[in-house]
Amino acid sequence: MKKTALRCLAVLTATLGLAFGGTSLSAQTDSLQRVKSAGKLTIGAEGNWVPYVYNDQKTMELTGFEVDMAKEIAIRLGVKAEFNISNKWDGVIAGLDAKRYDAVICGVTPNPERHVKYNLSVPYAESPVCLVVAKSNKTINSFEDLKDKLCGNSLVSSSGNIARAYGARLTEASLVQAMDLLVTGRIDGHVNNLTSITDFMTQKPETAVRIAALYNPKAHWEIEEAAMLRKEDGSLAEAVNNAIKTMIADGTCYRMAEHYFGKTVADGISIYKKN
Repeated sequence: MKKTALRCLAVLTATLGLAFGGTSLSAQTDSLQRVKSAGKLTIGAEGNWVPYVYNDQKTMELTGFEVDMAKEIAIRLGVKAEFNISNKWDGVIAGLDAKRYDAVICGVTPNPERHVKYNLSVPYAESPVCLVVAKSNKTINSFEDLKDKLCGNSLVSSSGNIARAYGARLTEASLVQAMDLLVTGRIDGHVNNLTSITDFMTQKPETAVRIAALYNPKAHWEIEEAAMLRKEDGSLAEAVNNAIKTMIADGTCYRMAEHYFGKTVADGISIYKKN
């Protein structure tokens, strides 16, 4: 009789655990609820990338187009944005895989491979790509000229993949590092976002580099930017996606682009144009 009573108690306990503990477990594992409970959306990004993610020289506060995007997304989720800044792009992706933060909002190109592995939002910006060489370099004038040449780029970046597709060899380098390597003749080229390059050249006109060519994308996603989240974080990804759609529709993304890139660039971004 005693054993029967104990068995009944065990069954009742398990049943209650499923009834009440199940809800608790769901709340713990639901990604959107996790973020709301924490009161913050944690974001991974690569720093020192003007005008996207950088420290203001006067205030030293983190600012930029991607920073403002992330902050606004967080506001629309009802939480604050918290940033985890890396000095290398491959470290940013590794941090997302290791669950050190919730999302990467830092010029992520939504290529087919990333769609398979991650949750990607709708694109929120477009970034034309260019090839930069030393001003003294007269032999590289197109992407086709990169065959067997050495480019300084992140080994896992979309820009690096473009250089590699044209036969270039790669060595790890950020934008700032690449500019120095170009001037000193240690690399032949650097592929990057046109806005970042023109901003760098405006800020440091003494740097002896030139834009050799603009990239003609084979697919439109090659110049798009999207937020990237882990595949299992479906509810959070949906909420982020909806926030971005609303920001595009109400003109927030356009105003941010105009502020950081100028009206001409913002006017040329196709996803901001209403049908």
